[in-house]
Amino acid sequence: MALPLTPSTRLCDHRDAHVEMRCGACGHCRDVHADALARVIGWETVLARRLERFRCSRCGARRVEIRFGYERKPRGWAKNP
Repeated sequence: MALPLTPSTRLCDHRDAHVEMRCGACGHCRDVHADALARVIGWETVLARRLERFRCSRCGARRVEIRFGYERKPRGWAKNP
């Protein structure tokens, strides 16, 4: 279940989440951990103000939608026997 972006959402409010970025033009999707995104834009940044600067890495469009997800297993996770 992914949570949508609100106008006052800051990255520091979602420290344990992964950020799902989806292009509105071509549908390309990229998952980024919140720590990695914070290194680029900072923890206290209001994401709605930065949203118009994000660009799709596939088609170059600036119609990026952001959601926060919490129910994903980490990479390399192994099921307990």
